[in-house]
Amino acid sequence: MKGASAYLPQRFWWDPGEEKPQDLIYSLLSNLEDRIETRADHDVLHLSLFENYYNNALNPIGYKTGTLFDDERVTFNVIASCCNTVTAKISKTRPRPIFLTSGGDYSVKKKAKLLTKFVDGMFYQVDLYNVMQRVFLDSCVFGTGVLKVFVEDDEVKVERIFPSELIVDEYEARYGEPRSMFQRKVMPREVVAGLYPSHQAEIAAAAPCDPEDRSYNTGDMIEVIEAWHIPSAKGVDDGRHVICIDGATLFDEKYEKSYFPFVTLRWSRRMLGYYGQGLAEQLRGIQAEINQLLLNIQEQMNLATPKVFLERGSQVAKEQINNQTWGIVEYEGQPPRFFVPQTVAGEVFSHLDRLYNRAYEISGISQLSATSLKPAGLESGVALREYSDIETERFVIVGQAYESAFLEVARQMIDLAKDVSEEGKTFEVISFGDKDIEKIKWSDINLREDQYRMKVYPASLLPTTPAARLQTVIEMAQAGLIDKTETRSLLDFPDIEQFNKLATAPMEEAEMLVEEILEKGKYHPPEPFSNLQLHLQYFQRAYIEAKINGVPEDRLDLMRRYMQECFKLLQPPAPSVAAMPGGQPQDAGGSLPTKLTPTATPPKDAIDALAEAELPAPQVTGTALEGVPV
Repeated sequence: MKGASAYLPQRFWWDPGEEKPQDLIYSLLSNLEDRIETRADHDVLHLSLFENYYNNALNPIGYKTGTLFDDERVTFNVIASCCNTVTAKISKTRPRPIFLTSGGDYSVKKKAKLLTKFVDGMFYQVDLYNVMQRVFLDSCVFGTGVLKVFVEDDEVKVERIFPSELIVDEYEARYGEPRSMFQRKVMPREVVAGLYPSHQAEIAAAAPCDPEDRSYNTGDMIEVIEAWHIPSAKGVDDGRHVICIDGATLFDEKYEKSYFPFVTLRWSRRMLGYYGQGLAEQLRGIQAEINQLLLNIQEQMNLATPKVFLERGSQVAKEQINNQTWGIVEYEGQPPRFFVPQTVAGEVFSHLDRLYNRAYEISGISQLSATSLKPAGLESGVALREYSDIETERFVIVGQAYESAFLEVARQMIDLAKDVSEEGKTFEVISFGDKDIEKIKWSDINLREDQYRMKVYPASLLPTTPAARLQTVIEMAQAGLIDKTETRSLLDFPDIEQFNKLATAPMEEAEMLVEEILEKGKYHPPEPFSNLQLHLQYFQRAYIEAKINGVPEDRLDLMRRYMQECFKLLQPPAPSVAAMPGGQPQDAGGSLPTKLTPTATPPKDAIDALAEAELPAPQVTGTALEGVPV
């Protein structure tokens, strides 16, 4: 066995003392060229199958100048159908990270809520949900989808990376965790020169990306390589981040993070290695066989044209054999015989249908989903939801990976926002909430990672089909959540979201008032048309929690003030008192009262005692509390 040390370079590009890392980087990529080209060939094939488009290479020229299929060729692109269907099914959810605290005080909980809004604002700012749809489609076609998270002009941005741009050493990434990563990107020369003005001469001397044929280039493009090496251990000073071209290093810095600035999605993880296996690869054999069968069928159908057998010497004019209806053909001797050959055997079509069905079975997608149809006989909402659940279970692992990717994006965004803020610059985002638009600065949050934990939940979980919505209405009525009148209204037009907004409006109003007091110090007096009994109960519980969490006294005083005013509005009016001729008051019945007791405001101690005792839960009927006007 040869010594392993013979294959190891004496110098590493990430060594702190290495002055020309670009030379070692290009040497390393040159050694990996065979493996890079093999993977690129697979990507070219899968891209061609997905798009029905011949590509000769994954480069700025080959990707755009492939030879199209014959326009008259019939195709059944099952790969594109499956990939697009599963992308629509998985990416229709919009995973939203939320930040929770464990045993934190009021200040930490407030910052955790701000952090949730902060991440929502960053997701909106970079249009993350739409970008992630393309990344997920990349994972279906190429096996691996890549999103890059980075800082530019003191703003956090994201970019979908073409999978072939990302390079790792497969031997180093045997278990899926490489220590070094490279991004090979083609950029306009003038853009690179504008980004790194101190290297004008080296950039001008860099070779174009395709020196052999530049006829297709609309601009002067050069290759730029960005390399990262993660520190081998905590506290070890061997992490490095380099941006270089052939012959020059444009940017060089120490890299201290324990992760690469990429978020990857894989349709299916391989047993070994970094790159995933795509849905296109799993269906490649079936798609190739379908294409060949269709080609054969089309050729046979075109060749199998009707023929007329006419005996030599027969007195039949060929002009008489035409397409006229009820034409008369005069002949002597043998009459002409018409022959229609058999086109394609039935077994060929059966085999084609069988392959087409097997492709959907392997991918776990029903043909009905691909064509937006429901199964015959499934009319009830329960049956439709059960059918949807069974189909969705096939993609549980893929769906969990999709949600986890959003958590990783949020983690990297927070880390980069922290870096910008630590440099003395203001980092803020605009959060678009249901009620208002708010500017949030990272300096107002500044939570340590050990003070919170992230969770994710998908939005838009209510059913979308009319039958499923009607079934949900029936279940809500059976559970007593809505009355008969509301049930009839929703059965006519099942707008469940709008109904839920109306039904939960009193509670949302109470939550808004508490939030305004605790977080902004703003006071809104109670209104007689609000559900004051519900507000009072909610304020009592929020008041106790606020006291436990150490909320400032001025905020607690505003909460006590609101509850005191609720007491006043809920108390019945005092009976009218008429004055006697001598100036003595008397009640409506004419008798003298023994003592007048004015209505008093409950003191602070009484508020605390009442809050700790807690009122009994009000009975809810429909959208209103029993006995209390809404």
